[in-house]
Amino acid sequence: MRKILPLFRSRLAAASLRFGRLALPVLVISALIHRADIVTTPQFLILLTLGLLLAAAACGTALIAGLVLWRRGGTGWAQAVRGFVYGAVALTPALFALYAFAIYPQLADVSTDTENPPQIASGLPFTGAARQAEAYPDLVSRRFRIAPPDLHRAALQVAARNRWTITAELPPGMPDEPTRFQAVATTLVFAFRDDIAVRILPDPVGARLDIRSASRFGRHDFGANANRVRGFFENLDAVLVAAYGILDPVEEDEDLPADLPLLDADAPERDAGPAPLPGAKPDPEASGAQSSTTTPAPLPLEPLPDDLSEIYEEDVPGGTPAR
Repeated sequence: MRKILPLFRSRLAAASLRFGRLALPVLVISALIHRADIVTTPQFLILLTLGLLLAAAACGTALIAGLVLWRRGGTGWAQAVRGFVYGAVALTPALFALYAFAIYPQLADVSTDTENPPQIASGLPFTGAARQAEAYPDLVSRRFRIAPPDLHRAALQVAARNRWTITAELPPGMPDEPTRFQAVATTLVFAFRDDIAVRILPDPVGARLDIRSASRFGRHDFGANANRVRGFFENLDAVLVAAYGILDPVEEDEDLPADLPLLDADAPERDAGPAPLPGAKPDPEASGAQSSTTTPAPLPLEPLPDDLSEIYEEDVPGGTPAR
């Protein structure tokens, strides 16, 4: 008579599957309700942390269950593998965030003009000028050879393509007046909202554009704001090329000449001061005599036809009214 031992079933494998099945719905549902403004961002961060902890528990218990099953044998391999897969999928955003945290500087606010940045809706001051200059030297103001109103319309078109929500706008007035607008950008996965400000100033070559992008929460944006600014300029160049053709790039130190060139190369140069005023009123007889000697007398005009001359007799002083 043989004694049959009961087959070992791993409880850790079953627990890892439960954790993995809970982690994914928690992350997905929390992202959806955050996008719908049902919960605030701090509440969403609590739900996000809970989902990531469940995912980490699923992966950890799955690894431990695999080691136990390797030594003792039994059933539960399928549950352990499925729990580990569910947990790894739920941890994918956290892994990308850790990678971005390692390669990007600790910045949550970037601007192309660090000395006089555009004002965002929250009114927070800009404090990361030195760190941004070291980390993102390519984020500088851009100058364009078009008028500020045209550049303003092109920037609004790019904002619409990026699905930004315009919250405030100073529309263009006169061709040489500054314009600006403020917007809110929503991230794709977890629906974090960032503030954006675009400012357009008149420039000697056309218009000067500055953009600022700032995260509302956290001290590290994982490079999102810098990549948003770069993407905005790429899309703006595409819009301008489609509308105006190829535009010559404008260097940062390029400026208009101090004075326009003279039409006559032999003409004397004009003084930098104001134009001189005449000392006395010119004599009309002298000017008439001088003009008669220099210019030929005009030829007499041909008389008008009878039907037209009767019409214009009313405008002649002392003329006979038309009947």
